Amino acid sequence: MTALISLKSGYGAWGAPFVKFTLTYDGSLPASGNGSSKSRTKWEIRKKLHPQLKDLWTTHPALRDIELNGRYWPQRGGGFVIQTHHEHPGPVIRPETLKVPDQGVIDLCEPIEKHGAWFRPLVRDSFALHCGLQVLFLRKEHPGKVYQGGDIDGRIKTLLDALAMPQHAEQVLEKDTTRFEPLYCLLQDDSAVSGLKIETDRLLADSVSPKDYVRLIIEVDVRVRQAMHYNQSFLG
Repeated sequence: MTALISLKSGYGAWGAPFVKFTLTYDGSLPASGNGSSKSRTKWEIRKKLHPQLKDLWTTHPALRDIELNGRYWPQRGGGFVIQTHHEHPGPVIRPETLKVPDQGVIDLCEPIEKHGAWFRPLVRDSFALHCGLQVLFLRKEHPGKVYQGGDIDGRIKTLLDALAMPQHAEQVLEKDTTRFEPLYCLLQDDSAVSGLKIETDRLLADSVSPKDYVRLIIEVDVRVRQAMHYNQSFLG
Protein backbone atom coordinates (compact mmCIF):
# COMPACT_ATOMS: atom_id res chain seq x y z
CA MET A 1 0.00 0.00 0.00
CA THR A 2 1.36 3.41 -0.90
CA ALA A 3 0.63 7.01 0.04
CA LEU A 4 1.58 9.87 -2.26
CA ILE A 5 0.74 13.54 -2.59
CA SER A 6 1.20 16.05 -5.38
CA LEU A 7 0.68 19.81 -5.14
CA LYS A 8 -0.98 22.10 -7.63
CA SER A 9 0.02 25.62 -6.66
CA GLY A 10 -1.42 28.54 -8.52
CA TYR A 11 -1.85 32.25 -8.24
CA GLY A 12 -5.25 33.82 -8.56
CA ALA A 13 -6.48 37.38 -8.24
CA TRP A 14 -3.89 39.81 -6.83
CA GLY A 15 -1.28 37.06 -6.77
CA ALA A 16 -2.87 35.22 -3.84
CA PRO A 17 -1.97 31.51 -3.80
CA PHE A 18 -4.92 29.14 -3.98
CA VAL A 19 -5.13 25.62 -2.65
CA LYS A 20 -5.57 22.64 -4.96
CA PHE A 21 -3.93 19.30 -4.35
CA THR A 22 -4.20 15.56 -4.95
CA LEU A 23 -4.48 12.83 -2.32
CA THR A 24 -4.10 9.13 -3.08
CA TYR A 25 -5.23 5.98 -1.35
CA ASP A 26 -4.26 2.37 -2.13
CA GLY A 27 -5.98 -0.29 -0.07
CA SER A 28 -9.21 -1.95 0.93
CA LEU A 29 -12.54 -0.23 0.36
CA PRO A 30 -15.29 -2.80 0.91
CA ALA A 31 -18.78 -2.39 -0.47
CA SER A 32 -20.44 -3.60 2.71
CA GLY A 33 -19.73 -4.72 6.24
CA ASN A 34 -20.88 -4.43 9.81
CA GLY A 35 -20.43 -1.28 11.84
CA SER A 36 -17.11 -2.25 13.41
CA SER A 37 -15.49 -3.33 10.15
CA LYS A 38 -16.58 -0.15 8.37
CA SER A 39 -15.30 1.96 11.25
CA ARG A 40 -11.97 0.15 11.02
CA THR A 41 -11.79 0.77 7.25
CA LYS A 42 -12.50 4.49 7.72
CA TRP A 43 -9.92 4.74 10.50
CA GLU A 44 -7.25 3.09 8.35
CA ILE A 45 -8.00 5.48 5.48
CA ARG A 46 -7.66 8.46 7.86
CA LYS A 47 -4.29 7.16 9.06
CA LYS A 48 -3.05 6.75 5.48
CA LEU A 49 -4.11 10.26 4.51
CA HIS A 50 -2.69 11.82 7.70
CA PRO A 51 0.97 12.07 6.52
CA GLN A 52 -0.13 13.49 3.15
CA LEU A 53 -2.15 16.28 4.75
CA LYS A 54 0.50 16.97 7.37
CA ASP A 55 3.04 17.34 4.55
CA LEU A 56 0.64 19.67 2.72
CA TRP A 57 0.48 22.02 5.73
CA THR A 58 4.27 22.28 5.79
CA THR A 59 4.87 22.67 2.03
CA HIS A 60 2.00 24.63 0.47
CA PRO A 61 2.81 28.38 0.41
CA ALA A 62 -0.74 29.44 1.28
CA LEU A 63 -0.92 27.16 4.31
CA ARG A 64 2.58 28.08 5.47
CA ASP A 65 1.58 31.75 5.36
CA ILE A 66 -1.57 31.02 7.38
CA GLU A 67 0.46 29.13 10.00
CA LEU A 68 2.94 31.96 10.38
CA ASN A 69 0.82 35.06 9.89
CA GLY A 70 -2.90 34.38 9.81
CA ARG A 71 -4.05 31.74 12.25
CA TYR A 72 -5.07 33.98 15.17
CA TRP A 73 -8.13 36.18 14.99
CA PRO A 74 -10.08 38.07 17.68
CA GLN A 75 -13.63 36.98 18.36
CA ARG A 76 -14.90 40.53 18.77
CA GLY A 77 -13.02 42.57 16.21
CA GLY A 78 -10.05 42.77 13.86
CA GLY A 79 -6.35 43.26 13.72
CA PHE A 80 -4.78 45.97 11.66
CA VAL A 81 -7.49 45.25 9.14
CA ILE A 82 -10.74 45.80 10.99
CA GLN A 83 -12.94 42.86 10.09
CA THR A 84 -14.97 40.62 12.33
CA HIS A 85 -14.86 36.84 12.24
CA HIS A 86 -17.90 35.35 10.50
CA GLU A 87 -18.79 33.24 13.55
CA HIS A 88 -18.30 36.17 15.96
CA PRO A 89 -19.70 39.26 14.22
CA GLY A 90 -19.07 41.80 16.95
CA PRO A 91 -19.05 44.19 18.58
CA VAL A 92 -15.70 45.42 17.28
CA ILE A 93 -13.12 46.32 19.92
CA ARG A 94 -9.96 48.34 19.47
CA PRO A 95 -6.95 46.14 18.60
CA GLU A 96 -4.71 47.73 21.24
CA THR A 97 -7.06 46.55 23.98
CA LEU A 98 -6.88 42.93 22.83
CA LYS A 99 -4.85 40.54 24.92
CA VAL A 100 -4.04 36.87 24.40
CA PRO A 101 -5.84 34.65 25.30
CA ASP A 102 -8.31 36.06 27.84
CA GLN A 103 -9.92 38.56 25.46
CA GLY A 104 -11.26 35.91 23.08
CA VAL A 105 -8.67 35.11 20.44
CA ILE A 106 -9.57 32.37 17.93
CA ASP A 107 -6.89 29.99 16.68
CA LEU A 108 -8.27 29.26 13.22
CA CYS A 109 -5.96 26.24 12.84
CA GLU A 110 -6.57 24.83 16.31
CA PRO A 111 -6.92 21.03 16.56
CA ILE A 112 -10.42 19.85 17.43
CA GLU A 113 -11.20 17.28 20.11
CA LYS A 114 -13.77 14.66 19.11
CA HIS A 115 -14.79 11.83 21.44
CA GLY A 116 -11.41 11.71 23.18
CA ALA A 117 -9.22 12.04 20.06
CA TRP A 118 -7.73 15.14 18.44
CA PHE A 119 -8.01 16.06 14.75
CA ARG A 120 -6.78 18.90 12.56
CA PRO A 121 -9.09 19.33 9.55
CA LEU A 122 -8.14 21.57 6.65
CA VAL A 123 -11.61 22.37 5.27
CA ARG A 124 -13.24 23.73 8.39
CA ASP A 125 -15.87 26.17 9.65
CA SER A 126 -13.37 28.57 11.22
CA PHE A 127 -12.04 29.48 7.76
CA ALA A 128 -15.52 29.44 6.13
CA LEU A 129 -14.40 26.83 3.61
CA HIS A 130 -15.95 24.08 1.53
CA CYS A 131 -14.45 21.98 -1.26
CA GLY A 132 -15.01 20.08 -4.46
CA LEU A 133 -13.70 16.55 -5.03
CA GLN A 134 -12.91 14.75 -8.26
CA VAL A 135 -12.15 11.07 -7.69
CA LEU A 136 -10.59 8.62 -10.12
CA PHE A 137 -11.81 5.28 -8.73
CA LEU A 138 -9.69 2.37 -9.96
CA ARG A 139 -11.01 -1.06 -8.97
CA LYS A 140 -10.68 -4.69 -10.03
CA GLU A 141 -13.80 -4.71 -12.20
CA HIS A 142 -14.47 -3.93 -15.82
CA PRO A 143 -15.02 -0.27 -16.75
CA GLY A 144 -18.67 0.70 -16.88
CA LYS A 145 -19.82 -1.83 -14.30
CA VAL A 146 -20.59 0.83 -11.76
CA TYR A 147 -22.94 -1.24 -9.59
CA GLN A 148 -22.31 -4.88 -10.39
CA GLY A 149 -20.31 -6.33 -7.53
CA GLY A 150 -19.02 -2.93 -6.56
CA ASP A 151 -21.69 -0.85 -4.84
CA ILE A 152 -19.92 2.38 -5.78
CA ASP A 153 -22.40 4.53 -3.85
CA GLY A 154 -21.70 2.73 -0.58
CA ARG A 155 -17.94 2.72 -1.14
CA ILE A 156 -17.87 6.45 -1.94
CA LYS A 157 -19.94 7.14 1.21
CA THR A 158 -17.33 5.22 3.20
CA LEU A 159 -14.60 7.33 1.60
CA LEU A 160 -16.36 10.63 2.35
CA ASP A 161 -16.84 9.59 5.97
CA ALA A 162 -13.13 8.73 6.18
CA LEU A 163 -12.11 12.11 4.77
CA ALA A 164 -13.87 13.78 7.71
CA MET A 165 -13.49 13.72 11.46
CA PRO A 166 -15.51 10.83 12.98
CA GLN A 167 -18.92 12.03 14.08
CA HIS A 168 -19.74 9.29 16.63
CA ALA A 169 -17.82 7.94 19.61
CA GLU A 170 -17.82 4.34 18.36
CA GLN A 171 -15.99 5.49 15.21
CA VAL A 172 -12.95 6.64 17.23
CA LEU A 173 -10.83 3.50 17.38
CA GLU A 174 -7.59 4.96 18.74
CA LYS A 175 -7.06 7.79 21.20
CA ASP A 176 -3.28 8.13 21.09
CA THR A 177 -3.57 11.60 19.54
CA THR A 178 -3.10 14.84 21.49
CA ARG A 179 -3.74 18.51 20.93
CA PHE A 180 -0.09 18.85 19.96
CA GLU A 181 0.01 15.67 17.84
CA PRO A 182 -3.43 15.49 16.19
CA LEU A 183 -4.55 13.32 13.31
CA TYR A 184 -4.62 15.46 10.15
CA CYS A 185 -7.75 15.03 8.03
CA LEU A 186 -9.37 16.82 5.12
CA LEU A 187 -12.82 17.75 6.43
CA GLN A 188 -14.31 18.89 9.70
CA ASP A 189 -17.60 17.44 8.43
CA ASP A 190 -18.48 15.72 5.15
CA SER A 191 -21.25 18.30 4.60
CA ALA A 192 -18.42 20.64 3.50
CA VAL A 193 -18.20 18.74 0.19
CA SER A 194 -20.09 20.97 -2.25
CA GLY A 195 -19.08 19.24 -5.48
CA LEU A 196 -18.33 15.61 -6.28
CA LYS A 197 -17.34 13.93 -9.54
CA ILE A 198 -16.52 10.21 -9.77
CA GLU A 199 -14.85 8.46 -12.69
CA THR A 200 -14.31 4.71 -12.56
CA ASP A 201 -11.90 2.48 -14.42
CA ARG A 202 -10.29 -0.93 -14.15
CA LEU A 203 -7.35 -1.30 -11.78
CA LEU A 204 -4.54 -3.27 -13.39
CA ALA A 205 -3.09 -5.14 -10.42
CA ASP A 206 -1.69 -8.56 -9.65
CA SER A 207 -4.08 -11.42 -9.05
CA VAL A 208 -3.26 -11.72 -5.33
CA SER A 209 -4.80 -8.34 -4.52
CA PRO A 210 -8.15 -8.71 -2.72
CA LYS A 211 -11.33 -8.03 -4.66
CA ASP A 212 -12.12 -4.88 -2.66
CA TYR A 213 -8.66 -3.38 -3.31
CA VAL A 214 -8.81 0.08 -4.89
CA ARG A 215 -6.57 2.90 -5.95
CA LEU A 216 -8.14 6.32 -5.46
CA ILE A 217 -6.78 9.56 -6.90
CA ILE A 218 -8.61 12.38 -5.14
CA GLU A 219 -8.27 15.89 -6.54
CA VAL A 220 -9.29 18.50 -3.96
CA ASP A 221 -10.33 22.04 -4.83
CA VAL A 222 -10.65 24.14 -1.68
CA ARG A 223 -13.30 26.87 -2.00
CA VAL A 224 -14.18 29.89 0.11
CA ARG A 225 -17.78 29.97 1.33
CA GLN A 226 -17.60 33.57 2.53
CA ALA A 227 -14.69 35.77 1.46
CA MET A 228 -12.94 37.27 4.49
CA HIS A 229 -9.52 38.73 5.13
CA TYR A 230 -8.35 35.64 7.06
CA ASN A 231 -9.24 33.19 4.26
CA GLN A 232 -7.91 35.21 1.31
CA SER A 233 -4.99 32.78 0.88
CA PHE A 234 -7.53 30.18 -0.30
CA LEU A 235 -8.90 32.43 -3.05
CA GLY A 236 -8.05 31.63 -6.63
